[in-house]
Amino acid sequence: KNGYVVGAYNLIFATSDGGKTWEPWFDRTENPKFLSLYSIRPAAGGLYIAGEAGLVLRFDAAAKRFRAVPVDYRGSLFGVVDGGGNAVLVFGLRGNVFRSDDGGKTWSKVDSQLPATIVSGVRTEKGALVIADQGGRIALSTDGGKSFNRVKLAKAIPVTALTDAGAGKLAFATPVGVLVVDPAAAAAP
Repeated sequence: KNGYVVGAYNLIFATSDGGKTWEPWFDRTENPKFLSLYSIRPAAGGLYIAGEAGLVLRFDAAAKRFRAVPVDYRGSLFGVVDGGGNAVLVFGLRGNVFRSDDGGKTWSKVDSQLPATIVSGVRTEKGALVIADQGGRIALSTDGGKSFNRVKLAKAIPVTALTDAGAGKLAFATPVGVLVVDPAAAAAP
């Protein structure tokens, strides 16, 4: 029944009754510049927010607030994905991906193999990580996000989001609707 929503200029609300009521949490973030918050997701046993200008926040349950964790990057980060185990990844502009294995204390840059802004990422039911950029290109990691390999699709279409559709398939939200794709079957020769 607990949940959060985030948005522009440090917008954050929390619910403890399944969304019947919402409480503002603006004062519970280490975000003095009121940077926009783009994504909130559980990962690596924690709860993370990715935002504007390289902002990454991690929930401190004891203090009931989101604390900033330093990432050596100043571009916008649009998403968070659970890498499995202790790994958490954040991603954003110009194909940038950063990975932490220690609760966000340290981050390393990962080569995403994608040239454009990464708009979505997901951990599949089989534990693979898939990221997609705005041009419809996707990359896959089978080592918890330490490395990615580009998956060449026969046809790319702009993507706004992706999710695991089960049975090895991915669902892509696109400007023309939702497409369900089997990356293995759709790969170009």
